[in-house]
Amino acid sequence: MNFRPNTLRGRLTLWYTGILTAMLALLGAIAVALLDHGLRSNVDDSLNSLARAIVSSVQRPTVLGPAIDEALRGMLGPELADRFFQLLDPLGRPDTRMRPQNSPRLPLSAQALRNAERGQATFETIDTLGGSTKPYRVLTMPVVENGSIVNIVQVAMSLDNVDAARSSFLIVLMILSPFALTGSALGGWFLARRALSPVEAMVDTAQRIEAEDMSRRIPTLSTDDELGRLAGVLNDMLTRLQSSFGAVSRFSSDAAHELRTPLTIIKGEIEMALKWASPSEEIHRVLTSCLEEVDRLNSLVENLLLMARMEGKALPTAPKPVHLNGVLEDVAPALTELALRAKNACKIKALSSLWVLGYESLLFRLIFNLAENAIKYTPRNGTVDLTLQQDNGHAILEVRDTGPGIPAEQKAHIFDRFYRGAQDREGTGTGLGLALVKSIVGLHNGEIEVSSTPGAGSVFRVTLPLIPPPIAQTNH
Repeated sequence: MNFRPNTLRGRLTLWYTGILTAMLALLGAIAVALLDHGLRSNVDDSLNSLARAIVSSVQRPTVLGPAIDEALRGMLGPELADRFFQLLDPLGRPDTRMRPQNSPRLPLSAQALRNAERGQATFETIDTLGGSTKPYRVLTMPVVENGSIVNIVQVAMSLDNVDAARSSFLIVLMILSPFALTGSALGGWFLARRALSPVEAMVDTAQRIEAEDMSRRIPTLSTDDELGRLAGVLNDMLTRLQSSFGAVSRFSSDAAHELRTPLTIIKGEIEMALKWASPSEEIHRVLTSCLEEVDRLNSLVENLLLMARMEGKALPTAPKPVHLNGVLEDVAPALTELALRAKNACKIKALSSLWVLGYESLLFRLIFNLAENAIKYTPRNGTVDLTLQQDNGHAILEVRDTGPGIPAEQKAHIFDRFYRGAQDREGTGTGLGLALVKSIVGLHNGEIEVSSTPGAGSVFRVTLPLIPPPIAQTNH
């Protein structure tokens, strides 16, 4: 059982156990009090019966004397040995006609004597009797004949059995309470788990919902309870969000698609102008700059259109087995040329022959964008290393550079669209390169992370799930 008190389930269990502990303590105290009261009432009833028997004996003088002890034992049973009685005159003085030989003298309080004079019986509890330290219960009862008090009868009984019964009950209660509380805590944890299982299902589903895939919905087992209504509200919200994201994605796709044609026309017109215009140096410079901006816009439009297709799951082909080593070989010449132009070195090393399920052209773009970004920001005479290796069923692609690194405050934003770091001093990028890389990695069910120390370079690490090599391609 994975019990964590910082979770809602753990807190509910703790609250339930705490309340149950308090209730058991209260009920235990009440039970002890009721038990004690019942046992004392039984003692009082026994004393009252014994006193009335003695009163009857007093009113029949024929049984007075030494035979009274044996007579009472036969009438009341052998437990009479734990009871004491004595007969007093109306003034509270001992009457020798009736008193067991070994019975200690019972104390007579002033209050009991006054009550007897008024014809009332009195129950009292005394702490010691005849040298014993055990508590005793004493009943003082008047004997009335013809409206006058002729004697006072006192009977006593030890409360040792009451204390023993109460102690035994407390011991049993203390022994059983931990087991009861433990069982109740386990039951409370189980009930809390059952009650909150729909919430865990909601959390699991919500964690899998992303902006790129909002088709998932939270399961609803019932619409009649609070959790069912909550799931319904969240699903309605997800439907609205999916509609909003879909509208944005369609707008990006449509806008990118509509921009391609005019940009292509503009590029063709500028190229014709460069070819046939007057050889004026200023005109040539302006047209060349325009052509560069058109190429940049074309790249931006293509990237936006590609990202919109990936987010909308609208790629024209299905994923296929791709040999990553072959993609590295294909991209190597272009990266080598870029590195030479930047006066840098680019080293590519594949330590294993690895296959993944995906899109070869997109994986080419992923590797190229990462390496191009590293070459772009690495100062002259620097090094960019690309390494492909295998680790625990995944392909690991690392792009390591010796550039200036990424400041800590920028690391959280480098994969955002149109974000440019302070290192992009020339402003030649579109701000979509790394965002496109992240989308491609997500499309291939992979992960990407970056570690960087300012002044010590950066390392981009891409993890992609591997597949077994296709039988027909094992010797690729």
